[in-house]
Amino acid sequence: MPVKRRAEIYVSRCTGCGRCVAACPKRLLTLEVAGYHKHALLTGWEKCDGCLACLPACPVRAIS
Repeated sequence: MPVKRRAEIYVSRCTGCGRCVAACPKRLLTLEVAGYHKHALLTGWEKCDGCLACLPACPVRAIS
């Protein structure tokens, strides 16, 4: 059985621009506010099929 890939978000790099949220076809990404910092969060990661549509949408390469 092949290993299922999914997006990983580096919170320290994320600027909270929301481009990855708009790019996700399954709407599994949301923006979370933590204090004064906003960052992307993968919700329902078990539903992520690894399409990685969010990857090229991120201008600061906070997703791998």
